[in-house]
Amino acid sequence: MTRPRTRKMRRDPDILDLIPANLLPSLERRQETRQTAHQHVAIGFRSMNLICDLVDLSETGAKICVLDGVVPNIKEKLVLTLFDGTVLEGQVSWLRDKHIGVEFAYPVVDVDARLDFEDLGSAYFGKAVALQKSTRRS
Repeated sequence: MTRPRTRKMRRDPDILDLIPANLLPSLERRQETRQTAHQHVAIGFRSMNLICDLVDLSETGAKICVLDGVVPNIKEKLVLTLFDGTVLEGQVSWLRDKHIGVEFAYPVVDVDARLDFEDLGSAYFGKAVALQKSTRRS
């Protein structure tokens, strides 16, 4: 027995009709360049704190991979703590699989510097411990 072919369908936001995903124009909303990141971050929401993976970062937002646990809802406010200790306020703009998109309340200054840890040396481990401590309940 042969399986029927299926196509991915998405809703066109303008006409609210289903069309094949490959015909839908890209809905990229970010104006700023995304910087790929490979670091842990802490997110705090609903009096919970989680350690997550930062996938990419721009001046106005971030993509985060939540490995386990509860995820925030769309439009829910959260606090994101980067590995270097920078605290950013924002809200969830989208959810997909284990990834969430965060839109920041205020632009991030000097994104490249927030993602560079080559000069930390042994202080790297101190930063890792500080990030873990930031997720503990007071």
